[in-house]
Amino acid sequence: MRTSLLLLTLLFFLYGCNQRSTKTESTPTDSSASASTTAITHPDTMCFRQVVGRDSTTLQLVIKDSTVTGELNVLPFEKDRAKGSIQGILANNQIRADWQRSGEGVTQSYEVVFTLKGDAVTWREGERIEKQGKWVLKNPAQGYEYVLMKTECQ
Repeated sequence: MRTSLLLLTLLFFLYGCNQRSTKTESTPTDSSASASTTAITHPDTMCFRQVVGRDSTTLQLVIKDSTVTGELNVLPFEKDRAKGSIQGILANNQIRADWQRSGEGVTQSYEVVFTLKGDAVTWREGERIEKQGKWVLKNPAQGYEYVLMKTECQ
């Protein structure tokens, strides 16, 4: 009797697990519904990384509409590191952001302009001057260009 009850219970559960829903759902053909789902062309969170020798740089971007937040970490081997949060605005594949750069025991606001290029993000670093409490590039067209490739977020 016990074995029969156990077998019957097992068959009941197996049968229940194999049942599939026959309910069909219609998708709206209204263009406003499809427009709202395609308004954001970038994923919510993107991560990028560059490794040159033993030096590495990581960037995490969180994009919601045109607002961008994230974290930028410049990690040279055996040198002073710079880490901090970023906050900016996305327009035409460019992100103009403020980086709260912490390094060498000091936190300063740096202006950074990121450019999204396919599976990469770039920005320039060079000589900076202080303007209205923020460090900006003295000559934005010159200096070292970081090129970080898209990677899986951890």
